[in-house]
Amino acid sequence: MDTDKIIQDLNRRFAVLLPEFYQCRIIFWYDEDKEFEDKLDEVVLENAKVIELTGNNVFSVKKLLSVDDLTTNYLVYSPCVYNRPDDNWLLDVELYSEEFRADLISIWMDEMRLILNPSMRKQVKNYRAYFNALFTGITIEERTELRWKNVAY
Repeated sequence: MDTDKIIQDLNRRFAVLLPEFYQCRIIFWYDEDKEFEDKLDEVVLENAKVIELTGNNVFSVKKLLSVDDLTTNYLVYSPCVYNRPDDNWLLDVELYSEEFRADLISIWMDEMRLILNPSMRKQVKNYRAYFNALFTGITIEERTELRWKNVAY
């Protein structure tokens, strides 16, 4: 996914009306493979600030999101991988926030309507060559048409 498409999608998500009792929208952009780390400077959003997690700033980001600024929309870019939930200081914030992924695996999983969880992502990654061959020869329109016909492609 290119940067312009990512910005457009994120701006669209931040423009959606907030649910009742919410004062701001926080979206966590997960990028474990760090595919977009060098392009993060290009991401400028209309209605949100961008924060990059470095591993050393987690506490200050948690304080900002939970105490200091409760009314500003934020995109939190997270290239961090946590082996245990106890290691993730932002887990409570992530649970009431939205998730965004722009990597190829997530796009495939979304198109196949698979559940986005770590074990399923691992399986799709293991069969990356298969899915790449499967999706390479078919256009998006053909995939959509086949999906409506309930035909496996």
